Amino acid sequence: MIRLYSDQSFELGAVVPLSPEEIRYLRTVRRGSNRAQLFNRAGQVAEVTIEGNLARIERVDQNPWPVHPLRVAVGLPEPSVVKQLIASLSELGVSELAFFKADRSQASLSRLPSEDKQDRLVIEAARQCERPVPLRITTVAFESLLDASSVASTVVLDEEPDAGSLSVGQQANVLVVGPEGGWSPRERDAFIHASVPRMHMPTPILRVATAAVAATSWCLAHRSLP
Repeated sequence: MIRLYSDQSFELGAVVPLSPEEIRYLRTVRRGSNRAQLFNRAGQVAEVTIEGNLARIERVDQNPWPVHPLRVAVGLPEPSVVKQLIASLSELGVSELAFFKADRSQASLSRLPSEDKQDRLVIEAARQCERPVPLRITTVAFESLLDASSVASTVVLDEEPDAGSLSVGQQANVLVVGPEGGWSPRERDAFIHASVPRMHMPTPILRVATAAVAATSWCLAHRSLP
């Protein structure tokens, strides 16, 4: 079924106007049917009937999301990597992707896609993988990750073998992945001083997108289940 996005909340029987972007998308994929699915950022998924540029809501479901909240913080990558990160982490069910400037980041915050571009990327990723809520994108300071580790279960992916491994079932709510240049001594010492657990993958991973996906998959596969 065609999936469309709306910023509005949904009520049974209401009529929701579609944005120009969604109307254009609808016209490119529509195959004669006037039925579609509408989703928003509140976890609502509605079955709708398309009436011109409007969507009439026939049914509304509230989806609990995320099933396992995981925030992934990534040292600023090259702009060409951002789209891949958004698509992959959306599929894995990550709730938030946060970018931060690391000492060895090769990019700057100003080189990230614009907020409008990011918004289009997360909506398209959610549309394709059928998640009910688009991935949230933020930018944070490195120091805020240290502060967050005191209130949230944080794990740092570290290329140094002495980082060790984590036990199966260890809960992680925040995953921190460094830049492709690796952590600087200052950053690594800061994590050690803050007693933040570090995890080392047994095989060398050179690309930040691969590292983020691999570590995210590990955290989700080995999380403590209710």
